[in-house]
Amino acid sequence: MKYKCFFALLAASLAFGAFQYFHPVGLSLGPGNEMVAEARTLVHEGSIGDPFRSMKTGPTATNPPLYPLFLAFCLWLYPASSFHFITAVLVANLIANALAAALLPQVSSVLWGTPNPGIAGGVLSIAASQFLAGWDANFTHLGLILFFLGATRLVVATGGIVWRAALAGAALGALFLLNQVVLLAAIPWIAFLLVTRHFQLRETLRFLVPFALAALLVILPWIIRNFRMWGEFVTRTNLGIALYTSNNDCAEPSLAQELRNGCFSALHPESNVVEAALMKSMGEPAYDRLRREQALAWMRSHPRRLLRLTLGRIAYFWFPVPTPPRRATYMIWIITLLSIPGFLLMLYRRLPAAAVFAAIFLLFPLLYYVVVSEERYRLPILWLSCLAAGYLLTAIPPRPRT
Repeated sequence: MKYKCFFALLAASLAFGAFQYFHPVGLSLGPGNEMVAEARTLVHEGSIGDPFRSMKTGPTATNPPLYPLFLAFCLWLYPASSFHFITAVLVANLIANALAAALLPQVSSVLWGTPNPGIAGGVLSIAASQFLAGWDANFTHLGLILFFLGATRLVVATGGIVWRAALAGAALGALFLLNQVVLLAAIPWIAFLLVTRHFQLRETLRFLVPFALAALLVILPWIIRNFRMWGEFVTRTNLGIALYTSNNDCAEPSLAQELRNGCFSALHPESNVVEAALMKSMGEPAYDRLRREQALAWMRSHPRRLLRLTLGRIAYFWFPVPTPPRRATYMIWIITLLSIPGFLLMLYRRLPAAAVFAAIFLLFPLLYYVVVSEERYRLPILWLSCLAAGYLLTAIPPRPRT
């Protein structure tokens, strides 16, 4: 049964993805995409750097390295053909979306012992799928699903707990290099697994210590690279920039609104050469600290304005501003509306899974409530909303025949 569900959803998602491939909308692979710019610098100059259009700013850690490395690999394969490069990236994203939808019945079986909510959730996931090829979102989405399934098998297996924990930690380290915010979803899941398996303190420590060490070892080369560049232990250098462009006198809740009113362009190194030059002269970590301190000072001195911005960003995280392809945005709205009563039904039935849903829905968006809203920020946990919506749809009893 589960294999039939997997291949049926996989085939349906691949078919819909093929339709999107021949009717592309909003690919974000052109100028202005930081990860694509970093990939081009890596291919042409041998280092990850120069993420902005305004000017060359040198080595960068504004984004995690894994997806720029993938884009650079595609550019290396097809250096003379933008068509083949774009095709390779789109096909990879298409496959990632298809696998994400097809795996939901297996996640559903882990959570509730039945694939049915996952089948319904997979259909919703297909309907909401889109190519965000210039960013890591589709791969982070799939990566978290694979981590949930893999970590579950590793925790519940018997014997060799140190090696099982190390393997789970290495997987989390790889995910961290794809998108650091995955910690806010992966850590609650690991805690949920350890609690529901009734691990004793000693056994919990035997799992968590090699788990954390393996994750750190995977991340360590990136940390060492950044230390050699700037003499500081950093993993990313764009939080201050994001806060600064999101919390100021001209700020709006969503990125789309800030692009329209010119606020983002006036303050971000992407389009402001003065900001880019300052970043280059100070170094990314120092520049990021400066902008973070300025943003926090503004937030403290403008509590009412900050509250309005935050409320708007909360609303837009769960119900994003429609951007092409609008079909995907409206499907996210529908999934959110269905997931709310689905989650409440889980709470009413006192299902253990409700705890991990609550933790992730509470923790994961916190960062995105203080920076400008963008649809791709929702994607890494959209599959959980799809599952909650699927739980509601499959829990509604069929109408008896008359």
